[in-house]
Amino acid sequence: MRSETVPTGVVKAVMAAALMSLAAVLVACAPAGESPESTRDTTPATLSPITLVADLDQPPVEWSEVAFLPGGDGPDRIGLDPCFHCERVVPAALAVAPDGSYWVADSYKRRIAHFAEDGSFMQAIPTGRGPADLAFVGDRLYVLFQEAGQTIAPVDSGALGEPIATTAAGHPMHVLAFVGNQDQVLAWFTEAEKTLGRFWAIGGIDPATGEVNPAPGIHVLGDMEMDLVPLLATRPLSYEVRWSEDRQLIRRQEIRFQLVRGSRAVRTTVGDTFIRASTPTGIATLVSIGNGQGLPVGIWYLEIPTDGGQPTFERIPDEGFIGDAIRYIALGPDGRIYWMRLQQDGLHIYRR
Repeated sequence: MRSETVPTGVVKAVMAAALMSLAAVLVACAPAGESPESTRDTTPATLSPITLVADLDQPPVEWSEVAFLPGGDGPDRIGLDPCFHCERVVPAALAVAPDGSYWVADSYKRRIAHFAEDGSFMQAIPTGRGPADLAFVGDRLYVLFQEAGQTIAPVDSGALGEPIATTAAGHPMHVLAFVGNQDQVLAWFTEAEKTLGRFWAIGGIDPATGEVNPAPGIHVLGDMEMDLVPLLATRPLSYEVRWSEDRQLIRRQEIRFQLVRGSRAVRTTVGDTFIRASTPTGIATLVSIGNGQGLPVGIWYLEIPTDGGQPTFERIPDEGFIGDAIRYIALGPDGRIYWMRLQQDGLHIYRR
């Protein structure tokens, strides 16, 4: 029997026809309105839980002090409440401008105060109440007048712009804190179950109308967002990190905390926290850790990388510290985290 060689062109044509037939079968089998690619498994990956150790025997990590803003009565000084036997009114928040200068929510003097990079006073803008928080969106600064309040305002040409009332479908929204250095006015809201799906939730604010829309997380890289969700049923309180891409949850991981003294695990309590800033490599916040006696025993800086790697968890120096630690950190234009530490003589600003 004589064998014949089939021309190469014929073989390629037959293979191409077979592939086209297979593609037609796949399209026909796909649910109506969907492509074969859209039927792929979209179940988010669950990474193994990790436990971050808060070791009381380890000394705090020293950050570099880069500025000092003295406290006192003069207009060029930060307001310090002299009441030591009541709940003191203290500076509420820090924001670092694109030029490296500092804005402080000077609550005792009911103003926002602007200081140069070297700590010298530049100007102050009266707010009439509060203020409770500050954040930059691009080169525009926004002010939150009251924690869990409804009103924010931009700063334009050295003065407060028109107040913006935050609402969602006609319902007032209570702003807990801003998330700085995002491409939109992004904030944490409280009592947001009916509008955003959780008691504490992230939402974007339309600066023209004040309308609040749900956000899947803090924008970090490309189309990726990250969120930090408290797992309220856990004791001590733990958190779940969630990664989303194109508003689709793609990955999650539980983060637990354990206080250690003398190489032994001790009773641990974890304070409420929320993402304060995005960094070039992830998200950052501060976590207060306690031993169940009612007061925190230390404050730890937490940075969670975008790629799901090991988080940075380091104790910061908090001796003599006064105030709400979380709002005291901010991202600078150099991509580094800044923290203001309030003490009896004024504000000390550090850079990580």
